[in-house]
Amino acid sequence: MPDRIVGGRIVPDRRKPFNTEPLQEVAEPILADLYPGIHKRSETDVDQLPRLLYDGVWRDHQAEIVADIYAFADFHPVDQQRTEPVIKAWSDDCGEKLEGEYLQSYYRTAVHVGLLAYVRHMRELRTKMNCEQGWHRTVERFHDACSGLLGYGFLGAHEKWGGLRLTYRCDQTANEACREAERVAVERAAQTCEVCGLPGELRQSAWRKTLCDFHARSRDV
Repeated sequence: MPDRIVGGRIVPDRRKPFNTEPLQEVAEPILADLYPGIHKRSETDVDQLPRLLYDGVWRDHQAEIVADIYAFADFHPVDQQRTEPVIKAWSDDCGEKLEGEYLQSYYRTAVHVGLLAYVRHMRELRTKMNCEQGWHRTVERFHDACSGLLGYGFLGAHEKWGGLRLTYRCDQTANEACREAERVAVERAAQTCEVCGLPGELRQSAWRKTLCDFHARSRDV
């Protein structure tokens, strides 16, 4: 039986972990659907050029593309904000610092399909979250930090006694890195309203929950 990590303790678990494939790879079906002229691979050099330029942008600017995608997710932490028109508008504003119209165009395409793939992936991740949406982006950041680490797989997130609890698997060699990402997420959640994502603190009365002033008053009422 496989193991999972809950609050630093290793316990048995039969659930299937949720993993992240490299972003460029998971964006391929979206690229094929929205940009078939770029996606296709051909023996003809002229037809192959768009694909080569697209792959080159990912190869040379992957860190910037991922940073633009994460910046979008931070600016639009609630899933309802992450509509396709908003994603397209964000990607259209990216790449201005790059030299050359063609390079900028392929960079925007990479951000566009990468963002669509990332948002779809995070919607799947959120099905494993049993906490309110104010903490969703915090859990996403934890998942991003651990993805790619040996043996990592996300199992779930929930609220307990007003705090965030994360459940995941990882190889022993990646345990230290995952525990550090977990510590950062738990500390961030402790200062974030679980309902809306604004600054909050632990409220204790008949219940315990991390809330902002507004949602604490609402709950009292």
